Amino acid sequence: MADDYYKTLGVKKSASSAEIKKAYRRLARKFHPDFNPGDKNSEARFKQISEAYEVLGDEDKRKMYDMYGTTQIPTGGAGGFDPGGFDFGNVNFHGFDFSGAGGGSSAGGGSFGDIFSDLFNRSKTGRQSRKPMQGQDIQHTVSLTFYEAIRGLTMNFKVDRSKPCGTCDGKGSIKTSNKTTCGNCGGAGKTKIRQGNMVFESSCKACGGRGVFDSRQCNDCGGKGRIPITEKIKVSIPPGVNNGTRVRVPNKGEAGLYGGREGDLFIITKVGDHDFFERRGENLYCTVPVTFVEAALGAKIEVPTIDGSATIKIPPGTKNGQKFRIREKGVPALRGNLSGDQFVEVTIHVPRIQDEDSKELLRRFAALNSENPREDLHISR
Repeated sequence: MADDYYKTLGVKKSASSAEIKKAYRRLARKFHPDFNPGDKNSEARFKQISEAYEVLGDEDKRKMYDMYGTTQIPTGGAGGFDPGGFDFGNVNFHGFDFSGAGGGSSAGGGSFGDIFSDLFNRSKTGRQSRKPMQGQDIQHTVSLTFYEAIRGLTMNFKVDRSKPCGTCDGKGSIKTSNKTTCGNCGGAGKTKIRQGNMVFESSCKACGGRGVFDSRQCNDCGGKGRIPITEKIKVSIPPGVNNGTRVRVPNKGEAGLYGGREGDLFIITKVGDHDFFERRGENLYCTVPVTFVEAALGAKIEVPTIDGSATIKIPPGTKNGQKFRIREKGVPALRGNLSGDQFVEVTIHVPRIQDEDSKELLRRFAALNSENPREDLHISR
């Protein structure tokens, strides 16, 4: 049927060349054998969408397909394009007709080589380039007391990590003067797999696409390119850290590969509680008792702070639960020079009266101050 190729690419028959190319790019990336190793269904699907794009991506072939269907479309011969020199990832398409695609003049707006170069960004030898890769980060949790977190400290501890192998410079292999031809590919660096009308050409897995063996595995690192170490590290924990704060120590993570930089070490802080202060962000909260007389008549009282004590003024008539703020007596900010505040909540302490003289004084006080604090309580029925 004339619309089979359109259905294969998931586009309408009226789709523009740009839409066809976009649909092909998306499907080619999804079903490419490199991304689905050993998946026969993906391999077959990739073959179908490649065949569909070979036709619909060429203006002349698309016109013939729309008029006559697949039986009238030329699929090879002298006029066909053999992309022998194009290696798209680990796959080549020898023997498959790409007429007009190589010159970039088709309605598709570009060749298969252009598309797959964009998709997979591989070298012409079929080998995936060994770009420097940064090593993985490491996390290490440390427990701190309440005051250690607030004031900061310097810690020494041991970290198990890795470093680049000095023997092979992190490559995992060492060059040798002797070169041996790969028996798997005969020195070509590539192997071929035929699937119907298509021949898939992939890099030889035995020699990594080089065609020869010119190196040996590094004995010191076992071919991994890095070796394990236990390192003693000194870390400065800044004042003001809290639960879950991440302190970064650059270049103290796992070793990188192929010359990539080392990862980072992240110190995760776990802070203990305090029996008097409660921390909320950069502010501190505490509760301080005052006597009935201090609350009634007012007073100046001393309250503990993280660096000593401070005097606060209790005004006359202070109520139970009333809060007072002491500025910048909280936790130092991790960023900037300011600190949080300390909030003091007062609770009125009611003494147990046992002697008769004190009781008589309170009765006289009640008589002189006949206030009813429940006067405004009303319950609707």
